[in-house]
Amino acid sequence: MTIGDNIRRIAKEKNISFYRICKNGKISNSYMSDLVNNKRKNPSIDILKRISNELGVSIEELIKEVC
Repeated sequence: MTIGDNIRRIAKEKNISFYRICKNGKISNSYMSDLVNNKRKNPSIDILKRISNELGVSIEELIKEVC
């Protein structure tokens, strides 16, 4: 799984919209779209912190690969 897959999965499990993550995390909608659609693969640590805070998970949870 990619970072985008993990974000999508966790957001769905916690019923958190991408809009909410973007608005509260101050991330552009287009950047988030590229991230969850695997068009961007290496977000900065700052972006990962903002997303993990909004999802209520650790950065490690976002970047882990699940087989």
